[in-house]
Amino acid sequence: MSSGTGGVSSFALLICLAAGIKPIITSSSDKKLDLAKAAGEPGRVETINYRTFPRWEEEALKLTNGRGVDVVVDNVGPSQAAQSLTALARRGVLSLVGFLGGFNVDQTPDMFSPALQKSLTVRYVKCKIQALT
Repeated sequence: MSSGTGGVSSFALLICLAAGIKPIITSSSDKKLDLAKAAGEPGRVETINYRTFPRWEEEALKLTNGRGVDVVVDNVGPSQAAQSLTALARRGVLSLVGFLGGFNVDQTPDMFSPALQKSLTVRYVKCKIQALT
């Protein structure tokens, strides 16, 4: 599962498709979600508009029949981390790759309890993606 349709999220989408993984992409733009769907075969890419479904983690759980997703690539940060943790399946991985929502430590959720309860792996990934010209 990846939040957004920018460079990092698009890269995650392409990796999922190449690896045979069914991705779930979130965005506030139906147009961008349609583009994400078009990247894969029909029915291959699931999408959630987080403006339509502010509790997008519940939609992710519905799409996985309550199981949760295996990996969340979160580029929003603390303001969304609680939802990302809820969306994860047992033994899931949360990769924090950005802080588009800011880095307000007052919004940082309790990550310790969910990580223990679900046996999660939480990683902060610092990456730099450059376009090839």
